[in-house]
Amino acid sequence: MRCICVTILVILFCSLSSLVTADLTSAAEKTLDTIEWVDIPEGEFLMGSTPEEAETAYNHAKLRSSLLEKHAFDAEVPQHSVYLSTYQISRHEITNTQYRAFIEATGRPTPRGHNGEDTWKDDNYNADTQPVVGVTWFDAQAFAEWIGGSLPTEAQWECAARGTKGRTYPWGNDPPKVRHHANFARRYNKPTPVGQFSNGTSPNGIADLAGNVWEWCLDEYNPSFYQTNGKNVKQNPLNLRFRDVLRARVIRGGAWDTGSTFLRSSLRSQFYPLDSTHSIGFRVVRPSPDIKK
Repeated sequence: MRCICVTILVILFCSLSSLVTADLTSAAEKTLDTIEWVDIPEGEFLMGSTPEEAETAYNHAKLRSSLLEKHAFDAEVPQHSVYLSTYQISRHEITNTQYRAFIEATGRPTPRGHNGEDTWKDDNYNADTQPVVGVTWFDAQAFAEWIGGSLPTEAQWECAARGTKGRTYPWGNDPPKVRHHANFARRYNKPTPVGQFSNGTSPNGIADLAGNVWEWCLDEYNPSFYQTNGKNVKQNPLNLRFRDVLRARVIRGGAWDTGSTFLRSSLRSQFYPLDSTHSIGFRVVRPSPDIKK
């Protein structure tokens, strides 16, 4: 089933931009100006996997000695229709330079690794154009709100990655090739600067949706969310009861230190929102979904 794409008038996005920047600080506006946006039109798309697709992916993962267990693939089932309103998503993952402007303006702590180490003291992670890592879910959402946006919902992320034809990967259905499509399998052993893999971008130019770093999504992780909420077409689904609830959040896309199994656009994974690591970053969307504080 193909997404129903609706032409978006330029004037709509001009109005959206003016609304987003209306109440921002000058530092936030300056950072916002460095973010490239990709327009995603409203419409339906098919989210998740059929049981047959999930089983095939699981068997393929076993052949590659993946650490993923069967329940990780069951969480993709059933495939279901989702309707999304128009939104914009950042072309690239948020970089160290962009995040540095945020902490200088707000006094938020610098990024930290899983053991509390200062990420920016390690030359593997502190280059200006690398995606920022060492950020918690709360750090990432705070940055997004600072520039008038949000982390993407799980549905927004998957629609951006799979597009109108239900691609297996952002670039299509061909299996990922190291140093060609994405940064994965420790071939570089660190995050690469954003946008380095032109062959791995989505058809509308969104970079690094597979590999480089995992990306925080707005939703709480619930392995049975599709089973309980996927029977009818859902409009702008979001599994987040309250922003400050301390339950695992969804991460998507795989990373520089994971194998090819993790790069599938329908694969769902999770991480605790107060933790941070050297392989999780984020990108942003606008306008912001409505969430309870």
